[in-house]
Amino acid sequence: MPQFDVSTYMPQMFWVLVVFFCYWLLMDKFLIPRIAEMVEARKRKYNDFILKAEEINKKAQESLMQYENALSAARAAAAEQIAQNEAELKELIEQKEAELKQELSLKMAEHKAKLASEKEDILEKIDELSVKVVFTAVQQLNLSAITHSDIDKLVKKGEN
Repeated sequence: MPQFDVSTYMPQMFWVLVVFFCYWLLMDKFLIPRIAEMVEARKRKYNDFILKAEEINKKAQESLMQYENALSAARAAAAEQIAQNEAELKELIEQKEAELKQELSLKMAEHKAKLASEKEDILEKIDELSVKVVFTAVQQLNLSAITHSDIDKLVKKGEN
């Protein structure tokens, strides 16, 4: 086998070293700088993306804070409006209740007066009717000595 021949070791080493250094020079002058350039470009691109993402995150945080502030202000304003509306409604209800109580007491007084007058009218009619009934009963019993005025006097005496 020729590779084990000691006399061919030196030329093989020479050519291996020549090819190695040629490839090494090609790599060092052309390929490695391009690869390094691409790596640097990617780093810059990623750094730009990170910076943009941080800026967007800051803007989002600011927007979120503004939203939360606006929301809390709106809630406070709504709570204040609700409290104001409740107070107005309570005042209106109290006013209406007072008006209704006053109207009810007036109507009750009117009806009491009307009932009292009707009671008096009915009692007078009952008195008149009882006088007529008694007078008719007296006439049917043929008691001519008792007159209509005597019966009136007895009924009025009974009222007192």
